[in-house]
This record gives sequence, C-alpha cells and structure tokens, in this order.
Amino acid sequence: MVDLIPADADWTAPQPGALTGLVLAGGRGSRMGGADKGLQTLHGMPLALHALLRLQQQRGGWVGPCMINANRNLAAYEALGVPVWPDVVEGFVGPLAGMLTGLTHADTPWVLTVPCDSPQFPLDLAERLAQAASDARADAAMAAAPEDDGAVRPQPVFCLLGVHLLPRLHAYLREGGRKIDTWLRSVRCVDVPFDRPGDDPHAFANLNTLQELHALQRASASGSCA
Repeated sequence: MVDLIPADADWTAPQPGALTGLVLAGGRGSRMGGADKGLQTLHGMPLALHALLRLQQQRGGWVGPCMINANRNLAAYEALGVPVWPDVVEGFVGPLAGMLTGLTHADTPWVLTVPCDSPQFPLDLAERLAQAASDARADAAMAAAPEDDGAVRPQPVFCLLGVHLLPRLHAYLREGGRKIDTWLRSVRCVDVPFDRPGDDPHAFANLNTLQELHALQRASASGSCA
C-alpha cells in the first residue's frame, strides 16, 4: 500500500483555464452487454460528447483543454474533436488507468476527470473542486453526493488531480492496486459535498445499463427530468 504523502514542492494551486478536462471512456461496458458506453446516444449525441460539452461549459472558465480516454473505436472518439488516448497500461485495469493516462498526457498542472456515462454532472464541478483543493492545499479533490438512502458518499471518478501525483499513481498500479478510493486516501485528498440547497441530487447518476439510458431518454422527453 502506498504511504500517505503530504503535498510536495511541486504543488501549485488550481487556476481558471489551467485544468485539463478528461472524459473516462475506456471501460469494457460489461453492464451494457459489452457496448462501448461512451458512444451510446442520448438525444442524438454520444454520451462522451455530452460529458465533453459539460466540461467545456464549466462555470468560471476553469476547464481549458480537454481529452478523452478510450480503448476502442478510437476514430469515432477522435471525431468529437479532442485528443483521444488509450490506457498507458495494459489489461483494462479500471478507471485508475484512465486517470494515469490523463496525468501522462496533460499539459496543465491539474486534471479534472469525469465518467462518460453521467451526462448531468454539475456545471460548477470544476470550480468547487478547485476551490476545495486550493483551500486545503490538497493533491486531489473528489465530489461526494447524496445517494438514494440520503447518505452523502464519495464519487471518486469525479476528481481533480494534481499532475504531480503521476509517479505515485503509477507506483500504486504497478504494485497491483486497483481501487480508486483506496489510492485517493493514500494522498492528500479532500471530499467536496454537493448537497447544498439547489444542488441536483441526481447530478452524479450514471447510466450503467441500456435500460437506464432509455429511461433517461424517456424522462427527458416527457419533461420529468432536468
């Protein structure tokens, strides 16, 4: 297990425009029957494009360049207009591999990660994570949100990561680590709750199955979903 290491001399506070937005679309889509989840359509657009546009529309101009992590159908993802990078480690080892890929290719000091299957994440996600990381002088900040039982739980794929974490994440994966929350607890990470009055309780909902995707499509069409 990686030892807890405080923020180091490479730490720099997040600044508007100096965050790279990363859409994580490199999974197997096992709960969608192996479908490439990021290319499934909602309102006529691929889910990955919904996530990409949401990053580009973040309040305050916090997100600058964007990229996509994908491991198949690369040409289809490249057609969305941003760089596309496959995992820099082999074996479909999970979202941490996508995060490592983003840290490897980013030209900014911070990377904001979002999954491809959550098209309604908050437009102030970058701003609130960046402010929390700056206030705590943290290496990372991850969202936490209320779930169906009312408990506020971490949403670790919605995460702001300092690029200086690259060697630590690489070491964790090399040692066989795979759990996002375990790794984030090994660095200086702050949880950022999205439970203020006015926050959408469903903003972080993800679409794991085609049935969930179709249900959201129907709800949106009927006006029962924001």
